[in-house]
Amino acid sequence: MNVPNKIPPWLNDAFSFLNEKEVKGKGTNPLIKAFFDKVSHPEITEDETPWCAAFVGCMLERSGIESTKSLRARSYLSWGRTLKPTKSSPTKPEPAKKGSIAVFRRGKNPKAGHVGFVVGETNTTLLILGGNQNDQVSIMPYSKSQLLGLRWPSSKTVKQRQSPEFKAGLQHVLREEGGWSHHSQDPGGATNYGITLRTFKAAIQKQIIAKPRGPLSTALKNISPSDVATIYHRLYWQKAHCAELSNPLGLIHFDAAVNHGVVRALKFLQKSVGAEVDGEWGPETQSKAEGANQQQAAQTYILLRKQHYQSLPTFNTFGRGWMNRLQNISKAASEARTRAVPNQQQQETQNMPTTHSQRKKWWAESLTIWGTIVTALSTILPLVGPLFGLDITSDMVEQFGASVTNLIQIIGGLTGTSMALYGRARAGTKLTRRHVKVKL
Repeated sequence: MNVPNKIPPWLNDAFSFLNEKEVKGKGTNPLIKAFFDKVSHPEITEDETPWCAAFVGCMLERSGIESTKSLRARSYLSWGRTLKPTKSSPTKPEPAKKGSIAVFRRGKNPKAGHVGFVVGETNTTLLILGGNQNDQVSIMPYSKSQLLGLRWPSSKTVKQRQSPEFKAGLQHVLREEGGWSHHSQDPGGATNYGITLRTFKAAIQKQIIAKPRGPLSTALKNISPSDVATIYHRLYWQKAHCAELSNPLGLIHFDAAVNHGVVRALKFLQKSVGAEVDGEWGPETQSKAEGANQQQAAQTYILLRKQHYQSLPTFNTFGRGWMNRLQNISKAASEARTRAVPNQQQQETQNMPTTHSQRKKWWAESLTIWGTIVTALSTILPLVGPLFGLDITSDMVEQFGASVTNLIQIIGGLTGTSMALYGRARAGTKLTRRHVKVKL
């Protein structure tokens, strides 16, 4: 079996979801539901809907690659670029590129198919890491005779969008990192805007930014703001999965990834939220981070960073600046959280159902109007009643009015309560409630 060594980031992410499976019966695995959400299909609420394309799309999106956002496996036949096998001898075929996206036919239906990631191969089969394989994320062999195509991301599929959260985090990081620096005791060596010469070189080799002319040190000194943003976005924000976190954790984690490295930052995060500490992002880390007390986890994260700083041999030289950095990031994260709370409260207020006391009152619910009517009747009816052979006294009218008033109060209360209950139910219901079945 031929298995190439290099693992692209989307495949590395896919491995972390191995053995995630559907929930039998009425339940739904929330992680599988998240696959649909990530590719813009929140209307899918059942994990029994075919999800091989949703899994592939989610892994690509999480790695900063544009997916087709389609739930059709064959949609990937027109995505990215085609991988054509290189010329080789029949006895020693060229192995399929690890992490490439393989699209297979499924049955005789020209629209049906299956899609997954190549992890290895034999002479007759491709080993595919994919979703919805025996109702779970697994590795299974698929016959090469059923293969429709192999695809690989192109330059057009690489995301260039940078979220407002990233831009706000970048502003903070750049304030902390400053400009050009080449301190003799700094193990990072020459840096500009916090980007070391080593990181700058890696960005060029990975084609994250264009190769400059002249010496690298000169190019780093003159690095453009767009290249700075691209490097931070690709090598720190995305690799550390900062977009998966809410403030204050997201901002603190991004700052730590820049200052300590992505792996160490992930370990700090895992310790802070009670996940297994392995320095790799996976389903457990994501679940623990989402369920953690954000404020408490942020405080633990800051404490772990402080302890790490104090353990370094250069603490006497850089310690004061590092402690100031922790104070600044704590303040910035707290302010970011404070700004988010009013927006959330405003949104919740807008979504609140209209209660009986808030809605516009129907005229028949007004006790003032009914009081006026009853008063008028108690004066007029005793006078005009005898003209029609009716003996009506004012006491009878007042008793009738009191009964009507009580009845209106009861009807109004029931109406308001029922409307409030209906509004509450509607506020907690998705706009589209119908179940959608997609045949691949």
